[in-house]
Amino acid sequence: MNAGRYVGASVVVFIVRTVLNSAFYGYLMHGEYASMDAAHPGVFREVIPAYIAIDLLAALLLTYLVVKAASAFGGGVKGGAVVGVFLALLGPILFGLYYFFSVTFYTPNFFCIESIYQLATYALQGAIAAAIYKNV
Repeated sequence: MNAGRYVGASVVVFIVRTVLNSAFYGYLMHGEYASMDAAHPGVFREVIPAYIAIDLLAALLLTYLVVKAASAFGGGVKGGAVVGVFLALLGPILFGLYYFFSVTFYTPNFFCIESIYQLATYALQGAIAAAIYKNV
């Protein structure tokens, strides 16, 4: 693995991931979260530095997995996107199902919208990691 290309790809994935998550969760889905919070006051915490740190960790891990595994799924941007989709299914979407069946305020509509977002954004992040690394 080329460390410079790995770090470069990870940084770009981190930036894209942070911007997309900020736009989706902070702006587009704000109304949904506001209604959940109104119905269940104090259920959410906003710890923005922690969100950003988690995005960095996720970018590092996602890029590493794309570099190591994308060739098994056809290589290149396509392989990176496929790895991203599998990571979305194994991570946030399965967690979302557990969450949906665990709490009453996580609506089917929100689960579906969030799942589609996760599939799209992880596929994009995987494709970006593969395109920037260019040797998968």
